[in-house]
Amino acid sequence: MVHLPVNRTAALLLSVAGALARADDDDAASLPPREWAPEPYRTPRAGEGFRLRVMGFDVPVDPMDRRHVSAWEAGASITWRPVQDTPVLPFGSLYYWRHESDRDLLRAEVAGLFNDVTWMRRLGRGPLELVTAFTSFTVPFPQAEWVDGRTQLNQELTWGYVRPAFGLGARTVMGPQDDNMVSLDVLVEPGVQFFVRSPHAAAEFRPPVTGLEVRAHVMARWDSVERNLLGLPHRGLAAGLDVVAGFRPGWRNWGVRSKHPAADGRDPAYAAAYAITASGLPGVDSERHRLVLSAHGAVGRHLDRFSAPRVGGGVRPGGQEFGSSWRPILPGAAVQEFYPSRYLVLVGEYRFEPVFFAFLHAVASVSVLERDRLAGDAVTSSDDLFASVGAMVTSGFLFNTRIQLAVHRNTSVVRSGRAGGNELVLDVNGKF
Repeated sequence: MVHLPVNRTAALLLSVAGALARADDDDAASLPPREWAPEPYRTPRAGEGFRLRVMGFDVPVDPMDRRHVSAWEAGASITWRPVQDTPVLPFGSLYYWRHESDRDLLRAEVAGLFNDVTWMRRLGRGPLELVTAFTSFTVPFPQAEWVDGRTQLNQELTWGYVRPAFGLGARTVMGPQDDNMVSLDVLVEPGVQFFVRSPHAAAEFRPPVTGLEVRAHVMARWDSVERNLLGLPHRGLAAGLDVVAGFRPGWRNWGVRSKHPAADGRDPAYAAAYAITASGLPGVDSERHRLVLSAHGAVGRHLDRFSAPRVGGGVRPGGQEFGSSWRPILPGAAVQEFYPSRYLVLVGEYRFEPVFFAFLHAVASVSVLERDRLAGDAVTSSDDLFASVGAMVTSGFLFNTRIQLAVHRNTSVVRSGRAGGNELVLDVNGKF
């Protein structure tokens, strides 16, 4: 699964040579001055431009037009135990945000094997708009699920979907930043799911039938998050709700010895909600200290590995960009490791800003998640409690990029037959 760029960042070059080279720049001279460590300290916000006074030199940080953003992202998620082979999942994508006026909005995440594109156009002077979208997942090689950290090759297959969408929505811009808005969309999503049996699958494994899938999707978003210079949530609230009801005509029994009856997957449906808040640390009067809390939950019926919302590890985009805060990330798990019919993921993060272009994070989570478990040769499911602790570093980096390095320890994922596993995530993104 490709992870998506969170928010575009500016590389902040604090060199005396750079300051001297631009000392006479009229645009830089017009930027508001800021001291290196003024008190009370104010964290620079996304898109702001200013001049920074460092060791007697003025270092200009240029403003950024956040209505027109093009960016790339690359990185990897690594999960391991000391006695286990180390799965490495590289990821990368391109990101486009076009919002030059309130009349049109284009948001696109393009990775080739995974794509998510939405275009909205106002109908008249009010908030009503036409919404068109397209999502696809077309990985051309076989995929198998993990159960207790073990690959289930007996049910391996190549699968994916192509899903256009059409509908109406209403959207209103609010807040201080370009992606602060509230929206409600009602979409019809006719698509095709495809399935190709893998040669590694068991002889008695029967794949689902390739065919049409039609979904109705109601999607609500609220985003009043004020983001800092590196796109991290600084203050405010992001919340959302997705209600999805699908129908798969022609769906048939599938699985090992057709274990999954057609009736259990013909009409999948679920409701998922999330809320993310960013604020100061209680009792501490300084913007260098931030507290970010998030909750993601869902409940559904007639879901399977091809229709359930995915929960797993990877980059945590919550609050960093309007269109990706909905993603439930379980720190310390493998990317998209679980496909539960119900879950609740609670994550708390304390963030400290020693300098304006670098941040230190401490992260902890508690979650309840339905997952498959091995019981001898059989697979059962149970609702289990998960907990994790972790740390991250986020910083402006070379060549107009942002880099993030995170490590998490989850006490409840199962690796090599034992509880507990680790995840290391490296993510780099930048503008182009």
